[in-house]
Amino acid sequence: MKRIFNYFFRQDLEAQGCIVVVGDEIHHLSHVCVEQCKQKKLHVYQVLNDAKHTSIHIECQNPELTTIYVNLVNPVALKNLMQHIRQQAHHIELCIFQPSFKVLNEEDMLSIQQVELQWKNTGLSAVSISQIMIKHMLAQRKGTFIFLGMQNKIISNADLLAQSMFASIRALSQSLSREFHPKGIHIAYCELETWDRQNQPLMKSIHQLCWHIHKQPNSTWSQEVSIRGL
Repeated sequence: MKRIFNYFFRQDLEAQGCIVVVGDEIHHLSHVCVEQCKQKKLHVYQVLNDAKHTSIHIECQNPELTTIYVNLVNPVALKNLMQHIRQQAHHIELCIFQPSFKVLNEEDMLSIQQVELQWKNTGLSAVSISQIMIKHMLAQRKGTFIFLGMQNKIISNADLLAQSMFASIRALSQSLSREFHPKGIHIAYCELETWDRQNQPLMKSIHQLCWHIHKQPNSTWSQEVSIRGL
């Protein structure tokens, strides 16, 4: 019995916090997180949406960063993702979800297949990933989940699909906030003027804002914030 107790006690001591960044074009944001989190000793998971995989595909794994491809709307694949994180003795402190930021021009015509794909990459994946991440956070009674969104004024009036997608994610964030804030889970919606993965100042600002939200005292938790002017 003593040996079993010591084993679990040691495992608890060795558990390491981690940040999970989920989305499509997140390589630069993930690497900014790695740079900023070295002193905090937090591992970073870069989880890229890829519908081709029925399970998780680990492309790169090192002491600071793990890159994983997964179908974000496949429940089995998401369970495998969470199982892998637990097997690495990591507990999720912060999850940042970046939906597809592809905005259509007025000349673009959408097929039914394109509409379905856009819905999966934004609304449906937002529901899937937030559900499984919040479940993990509830088990440890703490954690922060942040949705990234885009301001409606930036989106073309012709792109009603994008407007509805981001409005749905914002509404989802508000609903989850009301339900899970009393249970110790911080959920927020971060509105962006633009998404430019090559813009390093923007990526650093997003990370810094997300980390600020994560570290807020419970009494000052923000539900909606925005980044402007970059």
